[in-house]
Amino acid sequence: MTEQIYYSHWGSQSEEHKDYFYTIGTIASWIGYALIGPRHTPYTTDISTRSNISVLQTKEKFGSPRVYVSFSKDSELEDAEHYRRVYQTAIKLFPQYEKAIREGMDYEQYLFETNAEISKYIQDKMEWLLKGRVDGQVDNDFYLERLERIKEEQIFLKKVCNIT
Repeated sequence: MTEQIYYSHWGSQSEEHKDYFYTIGTIASWIGYALIGPRHTPYTTDISTRSNISVLQTKEKFGSPRVYVSFSKDSELEDAEHYRRVYQTAIKLFPQYEKAIREGMDYEQYLFETNAEISKYIQDKMEWLLKGRVDGQVDNDFYLERLERIKEEQIFLKKVCNIT
């Protein structure tokens, strides 16, 4: 296990890590570029974009690299899979900042490795929904609609994470 370096407030970093917030900003920029960066088509000189992900902003925020993105509805699965690969690569390149990287992600669930992780995530969402229904805060139509979305999300996550 790699020792994690993580500071959430400016001025809290040690002298040893005085460039922490600059480094986190650089990691955010790297992630943003990797999400939209070009790739070479094999056996040709053609260059194309890696995905239809739009990177809206990159920055350091509360000690984490923040990358605000939007996915294309036409290629949402491919974009999510690419998002997963980029963040997996970022964690491999900067393992001492894994906690900070994960804290800043909008879609940390795209990094699940097991069916058990997906099941727990989905179960937590379903418990919240059921509690709202039992407490009378959620009507039946909303409950059924949300339940269907949660089931769709579970299927989508299994595809993104390549879990059968």
